[in-house]
Amino acid sequence: MPIAVWNSRFETGVELIDAQHQGLFEAVNRLADSFKAGNAGNQVVESLDFLVAYTVEHFQTEERFMREDGFPGLAAHEDEHARLLQQVQELQGRLVAGQPVTMDVTIFLVEWLTSHISGSDLRYAEFVREKNRE
Repeated sequence: MPIAVWNSRFETGVELIDAQHQGLFEAVNRLADSFKAGNAGNQVVESLDFLVAYTVEHFQTEERFMREDGFPGLAAHEDEHARLLQQVQELQGRLVAGQPVTMDVTIFLVEWLTSHISGSDLRYAEFVREKNRE
């Protein structure tokens, strides 16, 4: 059973962003599966590396859309993205240094992802809908 479950309440209405969000859910689930399988070595490292790379790509996409649309919350959104990336990169560093990283990482990521999409990303989606009504 997946730890991160996508559903329509997360839809922004921006096709590319929604597809990338679904990809992030899948990446978090692969990371959780790595932990569940007891592959706390290379597979966890590879899953986390992929998740970081995909997250960076997604954040760049999202921020580009927000910039193009003149979203007034862009700076705060960029700060949220930067804080998450810093936290995840610290986790990567712990893994590389041989320090234990547990399944709690996936729970943190699921909570952050669902909270961020439900809050910040959907505020952007509402901004775009309002802008298109004008």
